[in-house]
Amino acid sequence: MASVSQPSHPGHRLRTARWDGWQLVACLLAALVTAPLVAVLLGAIRTGSEWSYIVETLLAGYVKNTLIVVGLVSLLSVVLAVPAAWLVTTHEFPGRRVFEWALILPLAFPTYVGALVYLEVPEALIPALIGIRERFGTDAFLWAQTVLRYGLLVVVLASVLFPYVYLTVRTSFANHSRTLIEASQMLGRSATHTFFRIALPLSRPAMVAGLSLIVMEVLNDYGAVNLLGVPTLADGLFRTWFGLEDRDSAIRLAGLMTSMVLIVLALEYFQRGRRGFAETRTDAHPMERLSLGPLGKGLAFLTCLIPLGLGLLYPLWQLGRWCLFTLQHSIPPTFTETLGRSLALAAATALLIVMVSVFLASTVRWTQVAAWRGFLRIATLGYAMPGAVVAVGIMIIVGRTDQLTAPHVLLSGTLMAVVFGYLTRFLAVAYQPVSSGMERLCGKLDEASQSLGHGRGSTLWRIILPLLRRPLLAAAMLILVDTLKELPLTMILRPANFETLATKAFSLAKEGRIHESALPSVCIVITGIIVLIPLNRWLRHATGPPSS
Repeated sequence: MASVSQPSHPGHRLRTARWDGWQLVACLLAALVTAPLVAVLLGAIRTGSEWSYIVETLLAGYVKNTLIVVGLVSLLSVVLAVPAAWLVTTHEFPGRRVFEWALILPLAFPTYVGALVYLEVPEALIPALIGIRERFGTDAFLWAQTVLRYGLLVVVLASVLFPYVYLTVRTSFANHSRTLIEASQMLGRSATHTFFRIALPLSRPAMVAGLSLIVMEVLNDYGAVNLLGVPTLADGLFRTWFGLEDRDSAIRLAGLMTSMVLIVLALEYFQRGRRGFAETRTDAHPMERLSLGPLGKGLAFLTCLIPLGLGLLYPLWQLGRWCLFTLQHSIPPTFTETLGRSLALAAATALLIVMVSVFLASTVRWTQVAAWRGFLRIATLGYAMPGAVVAVGIMIIVGRTDQLTAPHVLLSGTLMAVVFGYLTRFLAVAYQPVSSGMERLCGKLDEASQSLGHGRGSTLWRIILPLLRRPLLAAAMLILVDTLKELPLTMILRPANFETLATKAFSLAKEGRIHESALPSVCIVITGIIVLIPLNRWLRHATGPPSS
């Protein structure tokens, strides 16, 4: 059937739903990044004799440990984040301006780096554990040792992940209607009453959104749980794949982790469906911050200092001390090679993912087909999935490809497989800001460009990309940091003897060479801090009221 044209609307042809090469390539790219997740879900259906052994002996422990860690980390993250977010948003006290942006910086620490910083705590408590054994017996000693490991893991994870809740809740507090807060004050209600009866219920959707990110990060974590000896599902996947060499059971564990993530996403989506209840902002002016007395100022300062000290100040001080110790002796000969290799891989991956995101977002913009948005939503689920799950899916895909194309094409254990994994895992990091930026652009720009004889490619290069400089730069920087931090995916897919900063830091820590592991760890952390500071400033100007 011939296509219908409407000359009165010059941009109509640019937004037609007609199938063409542009949409075909976009469809193939979206299918490519979705394939690993589909492969995991399909592979999890298969049964094997070894799986029954995993179910009978190990699975219950993996699931129980995972749920315990998820629950305790979520609770502690709320305790650390929500009071600090409320205080920096609504009260005036010494250091507030610094805490406002500094409380997001713990996100620069990978969880495994935080774990290796706190590895000295169990060693320092050995005399106390020996005293417990001598006084109360072996059972009490083992119980205290288990509580110590679990408690330390929960503190480590919460201290570096609480900024997810802090950011979402702080934005929610800042966007609350001044009328509600001021009405509560005019009625003689205290700040505590206003917080618990008004602000906290209104911020519940934002809190759930932040907690969903924390839950997914905890499910993804392998480095910290392995270093501290708490066998969760992620640790069990590695043990099953590499220790037992049972890939079918590992795929089943990956499928179970995927199901848990999908449940978390469904719950968060249900909560977000009521978000209109929380967003009641009526003006762009910030609420007037309350002054505090001397005692209140001191308590507010400590409330913000404790999470910052746990997640940033103490770990940074400890890493800096170890780095100085290492540099005084000698820099490892392979360090510069590892640093250059990691930065080159991260930069190339960031460029590729941003390009793919721009292509997919522009396809959605120009086709205006509802099904495309749903398809792209599924294609960007990789960021919600644990890195080990994505890596398992990649291994299934490249393994089948190698079987079909060998000896001409071999993808297993190559950098191409690693980049494929990063693309699947981090596509959403770039797609979301790029897509949001394009939605804010006026569609008449496309129509004007086409009326001047420019096609899609020329319109994209000459008009859209220059207007999206900030979202593109933000997306590239976030991917750069995420790629440098990524551990489980890189460990599974990397070529033999290929080390990144993340794998090098983790392997040195596993060998007990803690001081040497500080140097690659510091490089990751400093890069993350350099990226997070300007991103926080952009976010505050874009979403929140101006700071008074």
